[in-house]
Amino acid sequence: MQKKSSKFFVALFVSLLANAALLAEDPAKSGASTGEAPWLKGVEISPIPVDISPVIPLKVSGENGQPLAATMTEDVPFTVMCESTIFDDAPPAEYKGQQIPNPKWESNPSPSWYFIDWEKNKNHIASTTSEVALNQMIVTPLTPTGKGAITCYIGRKLRYDLPEPGKTKVTFANSSGAKDVRVLDITPPTCGLEITVKDGKSGSFWAVENPPDKYPLPKMADVCMNGGLVNEDPEEVTVVPGLELGASMVVRQGSIKLPANAEISFKVIGGDNYKLNTAKVKYGICNGAGGEPAPVGPVNPTDLKLADLKIPENAHFYIDASDEAGNRQVLFVPIEIK
Repeated sequence: MQKKSSKFFVALFVSLLANAALLAEDPAKSGASTGEAPWLKGVEISPIPVDISPVIPLKVSGENGQPLAATMTEDVPFTVMCESTIFDDAPPAEYKGQQIPNPKWESNPSPSWYFIDWEKNKNHIASTTSEVALNQMIVTPLTPTGKGAITCYIGRKLRYDLPEPGKTKVTFANSSGAKDVRVLDITPPTCGLEITVKDGKSGSFWAVENPPDKYPLPKMADVCMNGGLVNEDPEEVTVVPGLELGASMVVRQGSIKLPANAEISFKVIGGDNYKLNTAKVKYGICNGAGGEPAPVGPVNPTDLKLADLKIPENAHFYIDASDEAGNRQVLFVPIEIK
């Protein structure tokens, strides 16, 4: 029933539009068309808009009118500006050939700036606490994207005279423009591992960017650890703060505690603020920490028996991950054999 009602109203709307178009072209046709649309009998539709709402062109550019770069970098602020006659002292006197009698602005322009991430289909409003000109904005893109846009929308109230003496009407002028951009990824992945002992406890570790969106580089992160292989209370989370997020993340407070004869399995905790390159993820046990991992035993094992390996004194779990932009994270967590 709902679908039939929707189709009826769509058909009715299309019919109204068709008849309105005929009347706009030649009002004399109104008598002929009312046979099919009796509700239009005696109705005259103006061929020009009754309410004048000018749409004014707008150009988005870089600071001081310079060309805006097509490629931005995440977390790096930059200044954009817009150029439009909506900022002029006087409103336009005509729009699309229609005169606007005695137009006067009733308010200041009201710009709204947005960053649009087309890949995620999300709009992010841009705002700043810095003092900038009315036609400027400081934009900080926080999320990398291969397809985005800087957009500006402006509305400004105006008043103009009506044909009747002493009467006026308030309307709005509108202006909008956009510039396509892409945003580069400069944040390394934030991956980790979950280790589970067969028929026993499990433990996990992973990185969290902190503070988020930090610039200038380096990015910083905390490493979180939990589970029965980390703490007596498996729900407790141990946080190791203040590591540089990158290719040499070494945990020195905390460990994964394993029985000497444990049979363990691995699960990757994958994390990245854009696109993780899953083909380049490597993990396992290594000798020492920092620099390039020196694997002990197989790389990327599904299951592993510790008794089959010669575990060094300075053994660590490691995970080595890169994103599609080439940012790399290598995280080392000590192994404690009980």
